[in-house]
Amino acid sequence: MARGGARPGAGRRKKTVTTEEWKGPVLPEGKRLRPLDFWLAILRDPSAPLDMRMTAAKEAMPFMHAKPAPARDGEQTDLANAPGAGDDWTHDLDQRNAEGGVH
Repeated sequence: MARGGARPGAGRRKKTVTTEEWKGPVLPEGKRLRPLDFWLAILRDPSAPLDMRMTAAKEAMPFMHAKPAPARDGEQTDLANAPGAGDDWTHDLDQRNAEGGVH
Protein backbone atom coordinates (compact mmCIF):
# COMPACT_ATOMS: atom_id res chain seq x y z
CA MET A 1 0.00 0.00 0.00
CA ALA A 2 1.46 3.36 -1.08
CA ARG A 3 1.63 6.24 1.36
CA GLY A 4 2.15 9.97 0.80
CA GLY A 5 2.63 11.76 -2.48
CA ALA A 6 0.34 13.97 -4.50
CA ARG A 7 -3.37 13.17 -4.54
CA PRO A 8 -5.77 14.27 -7.28
CA GLY A 9 -7.76 17.38 -6.27
CA ALA A 10 -5.61 18.09 -3.22
CA GLY A 11 -3.99 21.45 -2.50
CA ARG A 12 -4.77 25.03 -3.27
CA ARG A 13 -6.90 25.76 -6.33
CA LYS A 14 -5.23 27.38 -9.32
CA LYS A 15 -6.01 31.05 -9.94
CA THR A 16 -8.52 31.53 -12.71
CA VAL A 17 -7.48 33.95 -15.42
CA THR A 18 -10.15 36.32 -16.66
CA THR A 19 -10.00 37.29 -20.29
CA GLU A 20 -12.04 40.47 -19.83
CA GLU A 21 -9.92 43.55 -19.52
CA TRP A 22 -11.26 46.83 -18.22
CA LYS A 23 -11.09 49.48 -20.95
CA GLY A 24 -11.42 52.48 -18.64
CA PRO A 25 -14.30 54.71 -17.55
CA VAL A 26 -16.95 55.94 -19.94
CA LEU A 27 -16.17 59.62 -20.49
CA PRO A 28 -18.32 62.15 -22.35
CA GLU A 29 -16.82 63.18 -25.67
CA GLY A 30 -16.17 66.81 -26.60
CA LYS A 31 -16.17 68.00 -23.01
CA ARG A 32 -13.16 69.21 -21.08
CA LEU A 33 -12.85 67.15 -17.98
CA ARG A 34 -11.62 68.31 -14.66
CA PRO A 35 -9.55 65.86 -12.60
CA LEU A 36 -12.49 65.37 -10.27
CA ASP A 37 -14.76 64.34 -13.17
CA PHE A 38 -12.22 61.75 -14.29
CA TRP A 39 -11.75 60.21 -10.86
CA LEU A 40 -15.49 60.18 -10.17
CA ALA A 41 -16.10 58.41 -13.50
CA ILE A 42 -13.73 55.64 -12.41
CA LEU A 43 -15.18 55.54 -8.91
CA ARG A 44 -18.76 55.17 -10.18
CA ASP A 45 -17.95 52.53 -12.82
CA PRO A 46 -19.11 49.18 -11.41
CA SER A 47 -16.99 47.22 -13.90
CA ALA A 48 -13.76 48.91 -12.77
CA PRO A 49 -11.33 46.79 -10.73
CA LEU A 50 -11.58 47.33 -6.99
CA ASP A 51 -7.99 48.53 -6.62
CA MET A 52 -8.57 51.15 -9.34
CA ARG A 53 -11.77 52.34 -7.63
CA MET A 54 -9.92 52.59 -4.31
CA THR A 55 -7.21 54.68 -5.97
CA ALA A 56 -9.88 56.90 -7.54
CA ALA A 57 -11.50 57.46 -4.14
CA LYS A 58 -8.15 58.41 -2.65
CA GLU A 59 -7.36 60.81 -5.47
CA ALA A 60 -10.82 62.43 -5.53
CA MET A 61 -10.89 63.02 -1.77
CA PRO A 62 -8.89 66.30 -1.76
CA PHE A 63 -11.30 67.75 -4.33
CA MET A 64 -14.34 66.80 -2.26
CA HIS A 65 -13.20 67.48 1.30
CA ALA A 66 -11.04 70.53 1.84
CA LYS A 67 -8.46 70.66 4.59
CA PRO A 68 -9.25 73.07 7.42
CA ALA A 69 -7.23 76.25 7.29
CA PRO A 70 -4.46 76.52 9.85
CA ALA A 71 -5.03 78.97 12.69
CA ARG A 72 -3.12 82.21 12.25
CA ASP A 73 -1.24 83.91 15.06
CA GLY A 74 -3.43 86.25 17.07
CA GLU A 75 -6.73 84.71 15.94
CA GLN A 76 -9.22 83.17 18.29
CA THR A 77 -8.81 79.43 18.65
CA ASP A 78 -10.88 78.86 21.77
CA LEU A 79 -14.68 78.84 21.36
CA ALA A 80 -15.12 80.31 24.83
CA ASN A 81 -13.61 83.55 23.51
CA ALA A 82 -15.73 83.60 20.34
CA PRO A 83 -18.13 86.51 19.81
CA GLY A 84 -21.48 85.83 21.46
CA ALA A 85 -20.14 83.03 23.65
CA GLY A 86 -20.94 84.93 26.85
CA ASP A 87 -24.42 86.04 25.77
CA ASP A 88 -27.35 84.90 27.85
CA TRP A 89 -29.31 82.57 25.57
CA THR A 90 -31.18 80.75 28.30
CA HIS A 91 -34.17 82.90 27.29
CA ASP A 92 -34.36 80.84 24.09
CA LEU A 93 -34.55 77.58 26.04
CA ASP A 94 -37.35 78.63 28.37
CA GLN A 95 -40.55 76.72 27.48
CA ARG A 96 -42.81 79.61 28.50
CA ASN A 97 -41.17 81.87 25.93
CA ALA A 98 -41.73 79.34 23.14
CA GLU A 99 -45.44 79.00 23.96
CA GLY A 100 -46.06 82.70 24.30
CA GLY A 101 -44.59 83.55 20.94
CA VAL A 102 -42.06 86.02 22.33
CA HIS A 103 -39.79 85.52 19.33
